[in-house]
Amino acid sequence: MSIGEVKAALGEASQLLDQGRTIVEEVGESLDEAAGLMLVTLYDSRREEAEKARKAVVDAVREVTLTMRVITSAQKSADEFGRALG
Repeated sequence: MSIGEVKAALGEASQLLDQGRTIVEEVGESLDEAAGLMLVTLYDSRREEAEKARKAVVDAVREVTLTMRVITSAQKSADEFGRALG
């Protein structure tokens, strides 16, 4: 694979990461909205199902946050590698 081909592949990967970022951001926004409604609905409930639902939302928010960090890191690494290639 030539340097030009590697640069092209990095450019394509960066575009795909941008698309992924957009999708994950949309998921995060929808999750925030759903979580807000759920927390209002389950306010003051001590039922086991409510506790499980709250934990699931916290876990989902954490996963969205971690996914955004991975995407950011991957883009940063790809950009740095592309610059190193010249």
